[in-house]
Amino acid sequence: MEMIEIKKGAKYTVTSGSGDEKPMITEGEYVGYAILGEEGALCFRVSSGDKKFIRLIPINAINYIDFDEDNLIKKDKSDDTEKTNYIV
Repeated sequence: MEMIEIKKGAKYTVTSGSGDEKPMITEGEYVGYAILGEEGALCFRVSSGDKKFIRLIPINAINYIDFDEDNLIKKDKSDDTEKTNYIV
């Protein structure tokens, strides 16, 4: 099976749960993966006006991620089994 990996430094749009009825939309640059307690999270650099900050989005809160083919790295599943930022 072919796996895809999102690229660090690329821009993505993430739709995730926000705790109320409306989903949260995050548009930002993917900067990595973090652990929040016992749970994983994707980290995005986002801007709001003149401020820039890092937003951590818990994996279980993500509904979907929008991206184009240019922002993917395609790999054979057996190439690198130790990475944790794969999306199937």
